[in-house]
Amino acid sequence: QNVWTLFADNSLSHQALVAVLHHFVHMGQHKRANVQQRVFGLHSAGLYLLLLEIPGSIANQVFHQVMFDKCLHTLTKCWPQELRKRKKGQTQSSQPNARRNRKKGKPCRNNNSSMEEMLEEEEEEDDENVYFSTEDLLQVRNAIFLLLKNFLRLLPKFSLKEKPQCMQNCLQVFVETTSFEPVLHEFKFSAAMDVDKAKYIPELAYYGLHLLCSPLHGTADKTLRCVFQRLLSVVLMVESRGASRFEVLPITSAVTSARNQAVKFISSLVDELKEAVYPVLRILLQHICTKVPDKADYRTHAAQALVTLLDKLPCAEFAEFIAWLYKYSLTKVCYRVFALDVALALLELPERSPDSSLSLDRQSFLKHKFLVQVMVFGRCSDKAPVVRSKALSSFAHCLEMKAAAISDSI
Repeated sequence: QNVWTLFADNSLSHQALVAVLHHFVHMGQHKRANVQQRVFGLHSAGLYLLLLEIPGSIANQVFHQVMFDKCLHTLTKCWPQELRKRKKGQTQSSQPNARRNRKKGKPCRNNNSSMEEMLEEEEEEDDENVYFSTEDLLQVRNAIFLLLKNFLRLLPKFSLKEKPQCMQNCLQVFVETTSFEPVLHEFKFSAAMDVDKAKYIPELAYYGLHLLCSPLHGTADKTLRCVFQRLLSVVLMVESRGASRFEVLPITSAVTSARNQAVKFISSLVDELKEAVYPVLRILLQHICTKVPDKADYRTHAAQALVTLLDKLPCAEFAEFIAWLYKYSLTKVCYRVFALDVALALLELPERSPDSSLSLDRQSFLKHKFLVQVMVFGRCSDKAPVVRSKALSSFAHCLEMKAAAISDSI
């Protein structure tokens, strides 16, 4: 029997049902909500998604963008906030406060970001601590897991092509949940994934990102740009703090694991989509170069990620990017330092055989000789002491390498 007919025959309003579900979802997202309210909120969000799956939901106007987005954000907002604050506090305490001894000027009234920070601080002060046992947290985690499954069952049937804001919110939440918990086993990124066999929330989140790359939800190029833009912070091990503002995360096993999974996911998309993704991947690689934190450990990790992804490109695109990297290495001091990290990471790869279709100029960019003599040794006389020091230590590292191509280059 048709569920909508059932509602009508029993004088039940599906709009009233949605309103009740909204109430539970709203209560579950409150910072002082107890475990029962959070679980009820997550289950209510899942029930709303099940309603959207039923044929006729669009005709009966069950979909509402505000409700959809609220259910989506339940995935992150129902998880106890104090756990996030603890992580945030650890991150901030690990960074030196450069402005500690500066004089404070008058606050600008039009500074929206400062106002938001002040409001957040006031909210935190007003919060009463709500404590959760391990069992409570497990209940909430399992409810989040089930809700995410419901989203993944809906996405192949429910197009977001005409709902750009919902699409962006999905991308944001899915990327956030890729770092939700540690993953104890390797998993494959595939469109043929069986949701019922998944064990971890990040596993489902990456499957969700893969589903969003489907033509059902928009043009592949535009979606890939958005996905890569969101994953950039995961690859760089930073946390976004608004427009063009990033805060480095402490390099823990969880953070590096999330980074590795992000790199593998991007690699799987490149393997699957081939030429369609090359231009977008090039942009991602350029963003890694320009937005990498100017800290040694972060540069090293970023260089490794960049080279892993760069190695996915065919010779022509590979050579083109190395040409861009060389121009990049002639600009800012921090760029010159990072280019040296990338050059060393590239030297760990086998030297590529030139493609006959490449010009002689482009073929030179494939050689280890170019990396050693131009990218590394060429910086040994740099006017900036930090670059010169880095170049000398990098060249010393080249001397210690045993690869024949590198020895010949030197």
